[in-house]
Amino acid sequence: MIHLLRLTKLKMIDLLNRPVMLLMLLVLPILLGSIAGAANMRNVGKDIFLSVVDLDQTRSSAGVIADLQAKGWHIYPENYDAAQRRLLRNEVDGVLMIDKGFEEDLDDFDKSNLRYTEAEGSMVTTMVREVIVASVLPLFSQESMLRQLEELYAASGESMPADLPERFAERIEELSQGQAKIVIEYFGSLVLAPTLTFVVSDYSMEVFFLSIYAVLGTLSLSRAVLRQRLGSTAHGLRRDYLASLISLQILGELQILLYTYSMLLLMNRPIVLYDIFILSVFLFLILGVGQLLSLIEESLRLYLSLMLLLFSAVLGGCFFQLSSRLLLNYGQYSPHGWALSTLRGTRVAPVWAVLLIGLVLMAAGYLLQRRRVSQVIE
Repeated sequence: MIHLLRLTKLKMIDLLNRPVMLLMLLVLPILLGSIAGAANMRNVGKDIFLSVVDLDQTRSSAGVIADLQAKGWHIYPENYDAAQRRLLRNEVDGVLMIDKGFEEDLDDFDKSNLRYTEAEGSMVTTMVREVIVASVLPLFSQESMLRQLEELYAASGESMPADLPERFAERIEELSQGQAKIVIEYFGSLVLAPTLTFVVSDYSMEVFFLSIYAVLGTLSLSRAVLRQRLGSTAHGLRRDYLASLISLQILGELQILLYTYSMLLLMNRPIVLYDIFILSVFLFLILGVGQLLSLIEESLRLYLSLMLLLFSAVLGGCFFQLSSRLLLNYGQYSPHGWALSTLRGTRVAPVWAVLLIGLVLMAAGYLLQRRRVSQVIE
């Protein structure tokens, strides 16, 4: 046991002395985690920042602004020049222009007095547009009914009371908060779909680079000459094999923690131990795959290993959104797809099955390497 611990320590020192491995262990996790955290804060966060230029200055335009503010958005009513400055500095998600004549033409769909300019790189444009439309539609309905009432009064030879629009609006507001208010109650528990079509998740970059670290680390420690020497001693090859796996797993846990902490710190979210556990299981599985890849001819194994990892990452959805059919038939069965799907809560292969596969791959790798060393010694 003491010999195994000493050998593990030497393996870890060997890995940390390699510039490429040091970069992947200490620099890339912090950098990629910060990028992922900042991207999620910007694109997935609940805060929306919007500049509004109100050129109409009417009750209806003020109602649209008030409705957007009631949703918890950060609204900046200002002039055109100030709004453009915010847009150029990327301080807002977009600029809403309410042109002159907005209230007057509310019941005319052919005239558009609203203009929205999205900020460069914003991923909330579609949602903002839909919310703006939802804020305007009640005003359109109200204005249409008032025009119909005005026509009915004119047809009967009477003039519409001056306070009718105000009383009408008050009555609609009263009904919307009373009889017409819809309260939704949910019963039972959420049932997850058997598959999931997901956009690139929080851990996509970490899953990809963690697999690269696992394979490169395995190839770095798989020295044929050294293992031939150890193979001629009692338990030497076994200790070297176990020490390599343990050292790579320990340093991989450090990479996982650095990435997770860097990302969640910017997102102001707590660390979820279950996510770290899933990433650790994924690392364990890739280490098993790496042991088999280390048996490939030395001049080819690096390129073939990276190609295999890239194919698995693409198939698993590390870089772009996949269709549900592709995920169902292929994606979730790749190592990367399993990790991302499990992190998102999709029902895929259980953790114990993945651990068992990892153990089988490691055992097969050891037996094949021992056989190769025995053939060389003989």
